Amino acid sequence: MRLWIFSIIAFLPVLLQGQEVLNEYVRYGIENNLSLQQKLSGYQKSIEVLKEARGLFYPNISFNARFTVSEGGRVIDFPIGDLLNQVYSTLNNLTASNMFPMVENQQIQFLRPTEHETKLRLIQPVLNNDIYYNSKIKKELTIFENEDVNQYKRELIAEIKKAYYNVATADGVLSMLSDTRKLLAENVRVNKRLIENDKITMDYLYRSETELSKFDQELQNAGKNKKIACAYFNFLLNRSLIDSIIIQQPGTYPALSDFTAGYSQSAIDNREELKKLSNYSNISDMQVKMNKSGKLPDMFIAVDYGFQGAEYLFNKNQDYVQASAILSWNLFSGFQNRSKIRQSLLNKEIIDRKLEEAKKQIELQVINTMNELLTAEKGIIAAEVRIKNAREGFRLVNRKYEEGQASLIEFIDARTTLTQAEENLIISKFAYLSCFAEFEKVTAINKTE
Repeated sequence: MRLWIFSIIAFLPVLLQGQEVLNEYVRYGIENNLSLQQKLSGYQKSIEVLKEARGLFYPNISFNARFTVSEGGRVIDFPIGDLLNQVYSTLNNLTASNMFPMVENQQIQFLRPTEHETKLRLIQPVLNNDIYYNSKIKKELTIFENEDVNQYKRELIAEIKKAYYNVATADGVLSMLSDTRKLLAENVRVNKRLIENDKITMDYLYRSETELSKFDQELQNAGKNKKIACAYFNFLLNRSLIDSIIIQQPGTYPALSDFTAGYSQSAIDNREELKKLSNYSNISDMQVKMNKSGKLPDMFIAVDYGFQGAEYLFNKNQDYVQASAILSWNLFSGFQNRSKIRQSLLNKEIIDRKLEEAKKQIELQVINTMNELLTAEKGIIAAEVRIKNAREGFRLVNRKYEEGQASLIEFIDARTTLTQAEENLIISKFAYLSCFAEFEKVTAINKTE
């Protein structure tokens, strides 16, 4: 790939000089484009979601405090008097004393009038496949968001370049039309002089003034097009829509006729769309594994330390420690898990087919953009031949017109042909550069870093 890039650079010594300003605009656009900033915020959010998922591996420590006041409720009868009083009576008779007093039956309330419990609880997952695979899936989604950012960045670079070339096209056409207007204005001035000297009739002047008015309309339309192009370019860069734009005209253009191999593989290896589909495929794999792991048990350890009692006191008589190992095993759930596994397998199959389809579509894109680029390259050559002939034709007609050997219609027709040829050359050159920017995006050879 590096050898290929160096070979391209060898064909672009002048173009690279003109690209310095454009590269600076691209850098500014990447830093300030609002849509890209939204994508970056989405990526940052996915990182936080991943951190949240990883946090499930750590113990959860919570503080709980409860103070309860109760009245009524169930009562437990405890016949302690019936059980002991006869025994106590016999003992008192045998000892001739009242050493064993009588006791009454007791009623114990199930709910204590007042009760409190204050504790710290620690829960540590020991075996939980859902937590494990959830973390893996969130990691893949984070990678997906990063690829989404890179994809938009690549598209933004191409869009900024094409918008810049549109501005340059509009600026070039406007400058060319402004120069041509001077020629028409001079023709009007000359015709007025000729009329004053009775060399021509008034219809010549009317025709030349009509052409000048018509040309002024074209000039206004070209000015409007430039303003629109500039506003869109500034919009992409998140600048004021009326900010001025530095235009550098390119000198030479890359000749890509010798570089026709390896582009499809470069696109398949580097296009973010395929990487995102690969991420989805990985996620589907993990969902299958996670659903299969539903057959395994989950295990947690819970440890409580706190205080319990009828009064809100904290002392050694009321503190307690309790530790538990909790095993949860879902033995049967109505074949739900089996259906989930099949759904995940089908989803992976769909994604894998989409991935293959996307590869074919990208290969087709590469072929189409390559052909468009080669056609645009030939268009520049044809446009240069056209303008060369138009200039020579206008030079001859203009000389004849000045000598009175050509009519005004011939002069206007030659001028119109030259204007159209000049406009066509400007459009052809920047159309080629726009095709090249699209080609860079499709083949993923434009750097996003």
